[in-house]
Amino acid sequence: MNRNPYFREPTTPNFGGSSAYGQQAQYGQQIQYDQYGQPVYNQQANSQFFDQASAAQAYTQQQFGAGASRGAFQTSAAGPNTMTYDDAMIKTLFLIGVTTIAAVLSAFFIPVKAVNAVAISTSLLALGLSFFAAFRPMVNPGVAIGYAALEGVALGAITGVLNQYYPGIALQAILGTLIVVAVAAGLFLSGAVRTTPKGRKFVMIVLVAAIIYSLVNLVLANTVLSDKFYGMDTAIKLGGVPLGLILGIILIVVAAYFLIGDLEDVRYAVENGAPKKFAWTVGFSITVTVIWIYVEVLRVLAILANDN
Repeated sequence: MNRNPYFREPTTPNFGGSSAYGQQAQYGQQIQYDQYGQPVYNQQANSQFFDQASAAQAYTQQQFGAGASRGAFQTSAAGPNTMTYDDAMIKTLFLIGVTTIAAVLSAFFIPVKAVNAVAISTSLLALGLSFFAAFRPMVNPGVAIGYAALEGVALGAITGVLNQYYPGIALQAILGTLIVVAVAAGLFLSGAVRTTPKGRKFVMIVLVAAIIYSLVNLVLANTVLSDKFYGMDTAIKLGGVPLGLILGIILIVVAAYFLIGDLEDVRYAVENGAPKKFAWTVGFSITVTVIWIYVEVLRVLAILANDN
């Protein structure tokens, strides 16, 4: 999403007609983008867009005064094929619904003896799908739904077993996730927190490090540290505090920052006149982040319950 111009903060208005293809000017250059957000370097098209933008800018200054700065007013790119906030919300809720249904079925119908194998296999498959989606210009519905279902199976299996050992932990994890999501959404809506390019790069590095740590911990937890609950998370302690508890809290904050970035991307996509089918991309992104928050909240609660 960071590489796609639909999900960048608009620097100039989108002007009518072909705005649904993401045309926008950046740093004085006129660039045209196709329906997947990829740049199309066409001199004639760029010249036409420059003329169109100049005419629209002149109209803006005429209507709102000579002091109206470029980009101060943005015309609506809404249309039958243009993504809206409702499209993004519906796709997000649908994917989270798929995850929830798969999780409930998994928690009730997967035998305890098969939980480990099912959780690991479906988690790795979901991870593979997420990497595949990350390198595509747009997430298609099949990939998004497949990821949601696989993660639902994995989370349901794990949560079901943990809830047997620690009754009530499933409800606590759900409530904790809702609180984190609500706080992140509130910070976004209030404008109190905004992401920055440097901030996004930093949390992306943290995310990659967390994925590597999780894969290493998964191997160790099923081999040399099989006698330790959550592997390195509880085997290693810093100042008497389990490593997993410290990492879990840090990653919850990082994931909340990611969620704020996801919500910003939705706003940028709508303002840039992204095609309606991009709603699956933003819905997928938000779903991935919400699942990540749930995983970290569940880990923190499980470690705390195991320590008591």
